[in-house]
Amino acid sequence: MKKRVKLVLALAVIAVTSGVFIARERGKARSRTGYESNIREARITFEDFTATRYLAGSVTDVARAKSGYLLEPNMLELFGDVSVRTLRGKGHRQRWEKLYCETATAYFQSSNLAQMVTSSAVDHVDLRGFVKLESKGMTLESDSARYTNATGILQSESQVKVTGPGIYFRGEGGFSFDLRKENLNVLGPVKGGGNFEMP
Repeated sequence: MKKRVKLVLALAVIAVTSGVFIARERGKARSRTGYESNIREARITFEDFTATRYLAGSVTDVARAKSGYLLEPNMLELFGDVSVRTLRGKGHRQRWEKLYCETATAYFQSSNLAQMVTSSAVDHVDLRGFVKLESKGMTLESDSARYTNATGILQSESQVKVTGPGIYFRGEGGFSFDLRKENLNVLGPVKGGGNFEMP
């Protein structure tokens, strides 16, 4: 009999404690502000991310990363060994331009995820960590850069190192590289030159 009373008392204490805990959590939930639409949350997550663009049945762009996240309303974040290959030129002058970095965030001209995936164009892309561009025998390296799709310009205020056949120099003030016209502006002070290897 005493054992039954103790068991009933123990169960009653557990029930009351649980009820108090649930009531308190409900109260906290009511006092919280509602969901804010400007908080970006990952809606779709990819592992071993690969995206390919085709034009007239041929591959023109390939983007790869260890992981990718689509975020509302207009962002694609790529992490880990990000690489982008783009086919440049025409006919026998065609070549692959290669861009590498640790992380990249692409911003699309969209107001929601569905529009972003189906028809939206890229506005700009922020590149971070060991950014390296290989184009026409030249290699350009920096800590960070931004690519703006409307202008076709890759630019940065971070220090840049440019290497190629017989050239090696650094620009302390960053760079601006027009990928379409292949014009490179390196901001000074600039150190280095032809056939010169800096320590």
